Amino acid sequence: MAPYHELPDIELVLLLKNEDECAFTALYKRYWQRMFNSAYKRLQDKELSQDIIQNIFSDLWERRKQLQIDNLPAYLHTAVRFQVFKQTSSRPVRNEFLDAFEETVVCPTQTDDQLLENETLDLFKSWVRALPEKRRKIFLLHYFEDQPTSAIADRLEISQKTVQNQLNTAAQLLRARLSEVLLFGQMTVFIYFK
Repeated sequence: MAPYHELPDIELVLLLKNEDECAFTALYKRYWQRMFNSAYKRLQDKELSQDIIQNIFSDLWERRKQLQIDNLPAYLHTAVRFQVFKQTSSRPVRNEFLDAFEETVVCPTQTDDQLLENETLDLFKSWVRALPEKRRKIFLLHYFEDQPTSAIADRLEISQKTVQNQLNTAAQLLRARLSEVLLFGQMTVFIYFK
């Protein structure tokens, strides 16, 4: 077998599922800095960013047997973004939109945070899959691989303005979809507790 640091992600994930600590260490070394940079860029807090990454890797180890990971970089990047979102939404300065989202999505009958997290992630994945192919590629490159619009334009051989327009359209659609979900959630809670 090749040295762990030379193995592709998919093999390391399989070894991880079999409780191979060396595979876990190789993944940790491969992705820690990238994940930290992503968290720090958004939070501007070194200790909090380190804590987030540690928690993600702890969760990865604890849930290693249950996880179905096809694309490890995307999985880890999504985990960082989700944890950053949780941190920023729980800070004292609140955003009305985040307050409404939290109050609506976190239904009093919902007690399992992991289930809620999975349902929210599934909803988001469905929305991304429903995007037109070109817009989906641009959205994923920008928000999940942190690619600047100029790099995306070069990679896809389109103008930077087209990339920006596609990102704006995707953001508007996401906001509209979230509004629908929030409205439905509010109606459901109202009906449930009427």
